[in-house]
Amino acid sequence: MGRRSPLAHAPRPATSTCRQVCVNDKVKAVAGPIVLATDASVGPDRVASGYLATTGHTGLRAHLYPKYLVRPRSRVVVTELRAVYLGLKAVLHAHPGRPIEVRVDNLQALRHLHSWQQGGTDMPEGYDTHLRSQGRRPSLVKLQLLAEYTPHLMFVHEKAHAGHPLNEAADSLAKLGLRCVPGAVPRTELPRLVPLWAAGGLADYRRSRVT
Repeated sequence: MGRRSPLAHAPRPATSTCRQVCVNDKVKAVAGPIVLATDASVGPDRVASGYLATTGHTGLRAHLYPKYLVRPRSRVVVTELRAVYLGLKAVLHAHPGRPIEVRVDNLQALRHLHSWQQGGTDMPEGYDTHLRSQGRRPSLVKLQLLAEYTPHLMFVHEKAHAGHPLNEAADSLAKLGLRCVPGAVPRTELPRLVPLWAAGGLADYRRSRVT
């Protein structure tokens, strides 16, 4: 895309590990149909999700994730689906009832989303569907309900690392979150880096539609 990742400019001082980082922000929107891109990044003991929508909604979530919580093959799928949930929650809150095209680059996650739209309840292997603390529903259970009961949602495959601006930006946001958890990137930099990269991704997307 001709744009350097914000990770290239992020300060590198040694900082302490944090259990979780979460950023939700809003930058200038792109006119037209709503498109939401999501992506995930997974490390040995941590996971991260990122999203960017043409409405300008963007964000990331990253946290420690012990291996025993879910089977290794399912970790990526669970994290990809969490990225979809984070992005949809932000966009649907601001634009209820609007058609949304959700672009996902993980085919297994996409199969779950299509199944849920048809009323299926299958979850990634090993995913715990019991209530969380304070009686909260697990995020994938909430996503399953959104997929089944929200009209005008379309889940489509986006080929990863193919230069699509929204997907590339979501990928960079997820990787940024993953590096923030162990302190490779200070969490104090996220309020600057997240909107910076999101705005750049949307600018590239805007240009790609007119060329």
